[in-house]
Amino acid sequence: MVQKKVMIVEDEGVVALSLKSTLSKMGYTITGIAITGKEALSLALETQPDVILMDIHLKGDMDGIQTTEELNRVTDIPVIYLTAYADEETLARALKTESHSYLVKPFNPRELYSNIEFAIYKRRLKEKIGSAREKLELHLTRSPDCAYIIDLQNRVVFANPSSEILTGYSTTEVAGKNVFALLNLASSRKEGAEDETLHRLLALDAMYYLPAHALITMKSGKMRTVSLKAGIIKEENGQAKNILLLIRAASSPDLG
Repeated sequence: MVQKKVMIVEDEGVVALSLKSTLSKMGYTITGIAITGKEALSLALETQPDVILMDIHLKGDMDGIQTTEELNRVTDIPVIYLTAYADEETLARALKTESHSYLVKPFNPRELYSNIEFAIYKRRLKEKIGSAREKLELHLTRSPDCAYIIDLQNRVVFANPSSEILTGYSTTEVAGKNVFALLNLASSRKEGAEDETLHRLLALDAMYYLPAHALITMKSGKMRTVSLKAGIIKEENGQAKNILLLIRAASSPDLG
């Protein structure tokens, strides 16, 4: 049987090691311990745990709630908050994020175990009967093409691993950014191609092919010739909320 994987985000070393010991005795594999929000984002994407235990008060620029918000942009890994603080303001902020639950320290090991198991169960059930958007994200994770899902303001809400290979930008770096501004999309035909594309997609409710000889600027500063393809992603109620953008490297060499 494959062991279930848990990641710990905790900036108090003694607490983190104690938690690791407790989880190991429960039979879980610990994928790592992060002490800052930035480390947590990187470690989560690298190790892909089944669940993340997140302390709310962390060292660094982001607390646990802000870190969870960033994680929610790029992954569906469930988060369980662990904190010694249960004030109303903190609880209100935590409830706004897509976390699974909120446990106050010191917690009962049996309560921790049941919350972890339920979080993993819900995620696996969601993968089986998930929405079209969720199934699409799962498919794109395995796609060799660079893929972004963007909202109607051109902000990235999902990026697949292949996007890192093509552009040099990690999934955490592009989260929430305007993809066209970040990649400095340039067309040999006309300016403002991305705005017209979104307009046509929403107006025609159809696939629309962008110029075949578009250029993007990679993180390295080099320009690359790519082909672009876009389409609407509809919610169950038929409303268009997101756009799928596929980017494939053209055969021509990069421009230095």
